[in-house]
Amino acid sequence: MKKILTSVIIAASAFQTFAQQDPQFSQQMFTRMSTNPGYAGASEYLCATVINRQQWVGFDGAPKTTLVTLDAPIKIGEQTIGVGATIIADKLGFENTFMAKLAGAYRLNIGPGNLGVGLDFGILNKSFSGNYIAIQQNDNLIPQSSVSDKAMDLGFGAHYHIPGKLYAGISGLHLLAPQLKGTNLQYLMARHWYVTAGYEYAINEMLTVRPNFLLKTDAASTQLDVNANVLYNNMLWAGLSYRLQDAIVPMLGYQGTLANGKGNYRIGYSYDLTTSNIKNHSSGSHEIMLGFCYNITPPKKITRYKNPRFL
Repeated sequence: MKKILTSVIIAASAFQTFAQQDPQFSQQMFTRMSTNPGYAGASEYLCATVINRQQWVGFDGAPKTTLVTLDAPIKIGEQTIGVGATIIADKLGFENTFMAKLAGAYRLNIGPGNLGVGLDFGILNKSFSGNYIAIQQNDNLIPQSSVSDKAMDLGFGAHYHIPGKLYAGISGLHLLAPQLKGTNLQYLMARHWYVTAGYEYAINEMLTVRPNFLLKTDAASTQLDVNANVLYNNMLWAGLSYRLQDAIVPMLGYQGTLANGKGNYRIGYSYDLTTSNIKNHSSGSHEIMLGFCYNITPPKKITRYKNPRFL
């Protein structure tokens, strides 16, 4: 009975609060690569980010998600392109989702900023374990054994940023609307659309305010995250997010520079205070973020010219 009740509550709450099929992350402002292939190569650094999310702690079978992203700029002649990769492993009860994709972005300097227009492609694998208690045992659409299938995935995005000032992006994921089929398995992945933007405002030499938002929709339901965080002395930050009809999210973090000055790192933590109906059955959600960037831009060659007339 406990497993049946847990499954019903999780399914109902998921439908009410975020019906989209992509997993959610509270620290989304630090992992734009996962939702927008146009972000690839946005800086001069090779950057990697890992996020682990434990959602709705206290529930058996609650969502557990791990995200890994990697991106870097590559110089080809006078042109810079961005390359990137994203891996997502998501587990929700007896449902497992695995996504792996590669991204490429054409980068173009426009005004004071840089625009990236990119594509990503990869695989989407969905599996359902057979070791669970079905609420309706005689439903032929409910698999009685483990089933899985995979399909190709495609995304598109554009991302513009002015370093240290602002960014804005729009993207569409799962554009092929991949359908996974198998014995007693029919699963349609809906197209997801993302709009995001952020701004940095320096109050003084020590404090910088960084408001941002992320809007996500699959045309059937919409989710909005609004965030503001304050960076102190370019090292410590603290902030607060509000996810519409779902959660209030305090967060904090630290960032530092490598000893050789060629890279930086960041560590972040967020805690979701659930505001939806599931708040009476869960102690909230935890999320840990680790990021690392290393400068791979080759040093500029210094050319010297000697002429005996100017000795």
